[in-house]
Amino acid sequence: MAPVLDGLGEKLAEKWLTALAAPGLLFVGATATAAVLGHTHALDWSLLRGRAGHWATTAGHWSTGGQLAAAAVLILAAVAVGTLVRTCGDGAVRIWTGDWPGPLRPPAHRLTARRARRWDDLQTDIERLRTPRPARDRTADVRQEIDALTVRRDRIALARPTRPTYTGDRLAATVVRVDTQYGIDLAACWPRLWMVLPEDVRTELRTVRTRFDTAVVGSVWAACYAVLGCFWWPAAVAAVVTGLLARQRVPQAAAALAEHVESAVDVHLRRLAEEIGLTGLADGPPDRRLGLALNRIARKAT
Repeated sequence: MAPVLDGLGEKLAEKWLTALAAPGLLFVGATATAAVLGHTHALDWSLLRGRAGHWATTAGHWSTGGQLAAAAVLILAAVAVGTLVRTCGDGAVRIWTGDWPGPLRPPAHRLTARRARRWDDLQTDIERLRTPRPARDRTADVRQEIDALTVRRDRIALARPTRPTYTGDRLAATVVRVDTQYGIDLAACWPRLWMVLPEDVRTELRTVRTRFDTAVVGSVWAACYAVLGCFWWPAAVAAVVTGLLARQRVPQAAAALAEHVESAVDVHLRRLAEEIGLTGLADGPPDRRLGLALNRIARKAT
């Protein structure tokens, strides 16, 4: 999924400056509050108001140029914090998607193996219930048990886990599912598919990618407020709330992104085949023959 995510993110970079300026200003304000109050006077708002009033009075005696310079410094500080968070957001995507760096790979392998064992156990139970008789001969109780086990399995991953996180497996499952269904190499075929997608579909894909990135960046802000909480404890409360929201929103946003990418393949794969000239294979529902032909073209294989 990495080439797909990178492709969807190319058009979004210019929006991040505006999206992160406001949170950056909020964090700069929280940092100034922490510097004034600290742990000792953490909720002494009268002290904060007095200090803010003193600063405002002092700034009121400055020249217009000085006031503009102070405002510019404040905005630049907010933008700098937002840029740092944006940069860290790229690393946070790797953490959420299970692409952990070298020192974290041993625990990543252990988590992946544990998730895979749980998935395999549930899949074995499902196959055990399916095997004795065809679907039309199964009782209602058996069908209900199969459905319950399937739900539990899919909560772990839609395909056999290969990553230590749900988010990583949810995105990786898209590659597995389209390969199983159509035989296509999503990484190789995606740039060509993107060129034939209607503009409204591209816009929707960019929108869901933005939601995913926003949710991931929320976890980075949580880390920033956790650090600030070492100096002003109310920031730690903000960190917990922000972190819990990110924990809920990131998997949801990843699932929506994966679903949209998979849907784009389902709906528009035939159009790609027609545009490339595979007219014979493009008749009827897409199948693995079509996918393999597209792979040969995308990879420039003989």
